[in-house]
Amino acid sequence: MTSPFGSTAQPFSQRLRERSLSLHRDAEGSTYLTALTTGRLDLGAYAALVAQHAVIYQALERVGAGLADDLIAGPFHFPQLNRCLALEADLAFLRAAGVPIPEPTEATRRYADRLDELATWPGGFIAHHYVRYLGDLSGGQAIGRLVASAYGLERDGVRFYTFEQIPAVKPFKDRYRALLDETGFDEREQEQVLEEVLLAYRFNVDVLTSIAELVLPRHPQVAS
Repeated sequence: MTSPFGSTAQPFSQRLRERSLSLHRDAEGSTYLTALTTGRLDLGAYAALVAQHAVIYQALERVGAGLADDLIAGPFHFPQLNRCLALEADLAFLRAAGVPIPEPTEATRRYADRLDELATWPGGFIAHHYVRYLGDLSGGQAIGRLVASAYGLERDGVRFYTFEQIPAVKPFKDRYRALLDETGFDEREQEQVLEEVLLAYRFNVDVLTSIAELVLPRHPQVAS
């Protein structure tokens, strides 16, 4: 596709990445996440993250299942990406280890509520699907390794970060980005999806902030 001036239009996947870059960095730079991945917290603080993820992915995968046959959203329905079973296993491991599991925060509930609202909007679902799963396959892998190392977890407790059914991550991500470029969204639809991507990142930052408010008061050394 070319513009009226003859230049090649920017691929949709590239627009998504560039538009959300600053918010992505905000999430990665959260005080809570930094403290967690550097081993300055404890398993209870990690369990808070797992508990929020469980609620978020239940909502996301519920919407995804409902849109599996949709012409637009259907191609993004990859069962091998689903995280709910892994999160249930992580929570079961933590409970068995005597680690308390907190309730979802208000920010998490708002996030899940927004996901439920997307059951009839394929583009909105794709926006959140992109933020969550492509993030899990990218920076999420580094987070998983750091958490495992910091808290002595080998497999149990960090199954969320292991995608056993995706042995080759880069080809999968390349295929995913190609699907984004093939959605056929016009300019208006792309802008709507881009705005929803930004909203997804804001929800993610809000959730991390809510976890910090929940767990950091128990760890005054983090602020020192």
